[in-house]
Amino acid sequence: MPYPRSLSPIEQDLLLWLLPEGSEGYAPYQDFVMISHAIGEGRWGEGNLLLDTKDSSIDRTLGMPPVIAYGECDANGVRLSISVHDFNIDDQLEVQFSGVFPLPDSAVIENKWCYSYWKPGEPCPATGTPLREVAIRDVQHSERYVLAISLAKRVVWLHHANSGFNQLVPLTSFYDELLRAKHIRDAKLISKPATFFDHIDDFSDSDYISALLEYDKKASRKFDTTGILSETEPAKKSIFQKLFGK
Repeated sequence: MPYPRSLSPIEQDLLLWLLPEGSEGYAPYQDFVMISHAIGEGRWGEGNLLLDTKDSSIDRTLGMPPVIAYGECDANGVRLSISVHDFNIDDQLEVQFSGVFPLPDSAVIENKWCYSYWKPGEPCPATGTPLREVAIRDVQHSERYVLAISLAKRVVWLHHANSGFNQLVPLTSFYDELLRAKHIRDAKLISKPATFFDHIDDFSDSDYISALLEYDKKASRKFDTTGILSETEPAKKSIFQKLFGK
């Protein structure tokens, strides 16, 4: 397939579906997809496209940026997975179509799901099963984020209450901080991040919040932790409690 080229209508439609219209968190990516074109393939070859608003070169030595949107659907009865990655250092957007590529222009798309539209209280968008949710509040006790853990899909994401953005959390780095916060040095657990899902109920909400705050200090994509209330910190006593010792 020759490059550079415009995105096909079905390619663009599926990418825009992953990037909800009206969501502040996804707006920069949606705007970019609307005006960009495919300049070539990334290191993974067919279906791994680099998008840019101009004809630029591709540096295939760069690591793949974090996934900011992921979903699946059936295209003519064949399972298709789609991911959108964050902007790389060259301000290009990397996307991945896996399972079906090139996409037929007349493909019938069915059974769609993605993480981008999820809101707290809803089940896992992939499986319809319940999630473990951890509310993360600030010093004003406003809910700023919700950490969602899907045992069935074995994935973790962070819902941004203000922007509606659902940030997929890399399991290895997050689990490492969780074990570190609990002073767990079991090599079997550290070397196998997937064991996290066998132990999700062994950790308290406070454990998860502490681990998330530590993870953010080292993460390439950070979230605003200003004023976040760590539940590991004891609540300050009121004047009444100080006076009467309660």
